[in-house]
Amino acid sequence: MTSTVPTRPARKAGVDLPVLGLGTWRTIDGIGPDRLADLLETARTVGAPLVDTAPVYSDAEARLARQLRADPSFFVATKIWDTDPAAVEAVFARQLAGYARSGIDLLQVHNLNGWRANLDWLDRQKAAGRVRFSGVTYQFDHAFGLGGSRADLAHVLAADLVDFVQVNMNAAEPDLAEDVLPAAAAAGIGVIVMRPFGEGALLASPPPDGFLRELGCASWPEALLRWVLAHPQVTTVLTATSRPEHFLANAAAVRGGPLGPAEAAAVAAHARSAPGARPGR
Repeated sequence: MTSTVPTRPARKAGVDLPVLGLGTWRTIDGIGPDRLADLLETARTVGAPLVDTAPVYSDAEARLARQLRADPSFFVATKIWDTDPAAVEAVFARQLAGYARSGIDLLQVHNLNGWRANLDWLDRQKAAGRVRFSGVTYQFDHAFGLGGSRADLAHVLAADLVDFVQVNMNAAEPDLAEDVLPAAAAAGIGVIVMRPFGEGALLASPPPDGFLRELGCASWPEALLRWVLAHPQVTTVLTATSRPEHFLANAAAVRGGPLGPAEAAAVAAHARSAPGARPGR
């Protein structure tokens, strides 16, 4: 039997979540239902039934909802994007109907778009029992021409306005670890990390096998995931894939635990030197 992945606490939310979750950006919208079912079953089997999606990820959320209808075993994290109140309500109603749930586990304001009004709305949904936990996501300032800024994110964290924050962080782009992670930890806010492989860019330049052996890692993806987990404030790291075997390998990687300080520094140095790395974005 496959061993389950470890969990970490999200202190403010009062829940323990698996350190590995399934991301869905640009991955599952092009696969058939059988393969998606296999992918989700793999996540269940390894003890990582956590999925993150959004209504703007092509038809990823609709596909997930059909597979997870009335399935309480998965922790579902999704997002709201709109700023018009009527549009927000309409999208949320479709999400509840799609999953056949009375509430969503984690609803996040996508890229901080309209975050002031949307967080007020989220607080009302929590009070009504339609949302368990609230969150925001941040990739970079005014992502895709919309959304909020790093300063907005700092305010949300300092004012303790959410239960979770999702940020872009990997060994080549580590700067968010310097201020976001301590601020989240101070408030007990759970941290979800996206893009641990830089949307695949970091996988194109793996180090030599000897380097990996010195780290105690079997692969470069393992080293990158364990670099993320070297930050104790991180609750969950998302890996976006459509292939069950890749998710299974990622589960094996995180069971190796966090890298030590010296190993983490070596991984970051190699990642920042790799072509395609975008440090500090």
